[in-house]
Amino acid sequence: MQLFSSWSGGKDCMLALYRIQKSKNHQVKVLLNMCDADSDFSRSHGIHQDLVVRQAEALGLELLQPKTDRAGYEQNFKAAILKLKDRGITGGVFGDIYLWEHRHWIERVCNECGVEAIFPLWDNPVNELAAEIIDEGFKTLTVSVNAKQLTEDFLGRVYDSAFVEELSKIEGVDVCAELGEFHTFVYDGPNFHHPVSFQKGAVSFRNNHWFLEII
Repeated sequence: MQLFSSWSGGKDCMLALYRIQKSKNHQVKVLLNMCDADSDFSRSHGIHQDLVVRQAEALGLELLQPKTDRAGYEQNFKAAILKLKDRGITGGVFGDIYLWEHRHWIERVCNECGVEAIFPLWDNPVNELAAEIIDEGFKTLTVSVNAKQLTEDFLGRVYDSAFVEELSKIEGVDVCAELGEFHTFVYDGPNFHHPVSFQKGAVSFRNNHWFLEII
């Protein structure tokens, strides 16, 4: 089956993609990265869309970046899926781990579009997923941090064993950040043809989140 991958540029969607690629049961053809209608950034992780373009090129995969606002997100997401379905892509890969509410939304949307939703990471222990990301050799940077749960010094850190160990000691924090504690950008790994080049830019604070610009 030919698939698209719902894409943020972060570690969970990357690991979901990698598991599908290793299984060789399906073929991921396109990364679907929803972008903000009023800026040049992705809606999910706030990563500049040009950086996601470079990431897709490093992975050797086609990238689709529809623009949307919050109100029109579902409509525009469905429209993108239907365009892909017209090309013979009949399923989507999602990096969700345990949030049922979001999974139900994905399954409803995919069902209404007539495509299958696949969840390679679903219900896996988060500590095991974190270890797999690191052990497989993915290079990952934290690009935003929820200030209600973590301090600014977690921003711009590499997602490695020391980082995960620190997170595991903080009560109520998920080491895979399924609850939005932080977001990441993956710049290298076993399925990359070459690393993504980038530079760290300015740090900003808005909506109770610290953000690191990467360019």
